[in-house]
Amino acid sequence: MIEHEDETSNADQDWARERLRNFLDDHHSLPIYRFALIAGVSRITIASFLSGKKVMTVTLMKIAKAMNISIDKLKQPISEQEYKKLQEESSNASN
Repeated sequence: MIEHEDETSNADQDWARERLRNFLDDHHSLPIYRFALIAGVSRITIASFLSGKKVMTVTLMKIAKAMNISIDKLKQPISEQEYKKLQEESSNASN
């Protein structure tokens, strides 16, 4: 049972990691160190998280708050509708 919970936790963090990567990619003027400052965590924590290390739930909560989304949404895969919206915003920003 513990292994199953850990696998779920890993999947949650993987989705959170991908959402954060997409967020940072979409906000070119927001480097990791500035995002970390906004989130209230160290840039090393953000960089470690992006490179695959697990972080505590409180860190995920701070990341979600800085991204202006709920922690539940942070831990979920990006839906097709959200992806299309991000693509539209990205193409509008480049025009």
